[in-house]
Amino acid sequence: MLYELNKVTRTFGDRIVLEIDSLSFEARKIYALIGPNGAGKTTLLNQLAFLDQPSSGQLQFKSSAVVYDHSSLTRLRRNVVLVDQSPILFSGSVWRNIEFGLKVRKIPKKERTRRILQALERVTMADFAHRDVHGLSGGEVKRVALARALALEPEVLLCDEPTANVDREHQEIILKILFHANSVRHTTIIFSTHYLSQSRQLAHHTMLLQNGRLSKNLEENIFQLRVVRRSEELKCRFADHLISFSDPDGLARENGLVRVHINPEQIHLRALDEGEIPEAWIAGTIVSLAKENGKIRIVVDIGQKLQLLMSEKQFFNRPYQVLQGVAVGIEAQGVMLLS
Repeated sequence: MLYELNKVTRTFGDRIVLEIDSLSFEARKIYALIGPNGAGKTTLLNQLAFLDQPSSGQLQFKSSAVVYDHSSLTRLRRNVVLVDQSPILFSGSVWRNIEFGLKVRKIPKKERTRRILQALERVTMADFAHRDVHGLSGGEVKRVALARALALEPEVLLCDEPTANVDREHQEIILKILFHANSVRHTTIIFSTHYLSQSRQLAHHTMLLQNGRLSKNLEENIFQLRVVRRSEELKCRFADHLISFSDPDGLARENGLVRVHINPEQIHLRALDEGEIPEAWIAGTIVSLAKENGKIRIVVDIGQKLQLLMSEKQFFNRPYQVLQGVAVGIEAQGVMLLS
């Protein structure tokens, strides 16, 4: 295995932002990390880039435990490059930006020239070599950042939201760049995204992160909804109610259709006889109860089958029954736009 993580956690103060029991990555594959904002995608990528140390647990690279001293990390980082969601370019030309990392690694000038020209060709920016970076669009900046990374010929390319905040044309270009790096150069690609459609288009394996943990809930609670209002938050009609959630890249259009995933662990449940029900909650009937890995899976018919998970403690504090009338409340953070 290229990477192996065993009981890796990362905490900031009292807050656990990453908690991975077991995870591995094979070489020469493409992996997509999907999940909402705050799911832990960037934190995981920083671990894989050797830019941050776990609070506990062990990370292995090529079957050797990572040692977090300066010389060991410097050696490891020569194999791996991370392209940030908002990459920073130096002032000056595109060429100068791509050349910088090669100079730091003491690559001879002739070889630097070869790599820069090849990298520019791969991101279809050969005509931009001597262009000042200050005049570039957001999508062009991301392509230069990818060229800068690819010129280093890394074994692993990590990309944090590579298609965020760029138009559809640049999104397709960026995905093609990543595909070429893997299929032709055999570079291992691990990228994060909000969109299941991108992972299905590109990745060999897709992993869903929610609340810092890997989730197996990706294939459930997927619905196609119509956007009825477009503002800072999307509003979509779901079972005759409006639900709100964010669209960080602004891809959804008013009156258009979107596919969403609703996290079953971010749905609240209340019996109809418990008192006043919040207006935004949706009434339904419990049609199934099952115990699953220390949690209780509850299926509620709200016109569509909605699945939710709650802890055994929560359930036994207020037991529910099949055919019981209930209301569900869906957290905005629990709704993820897939496509």
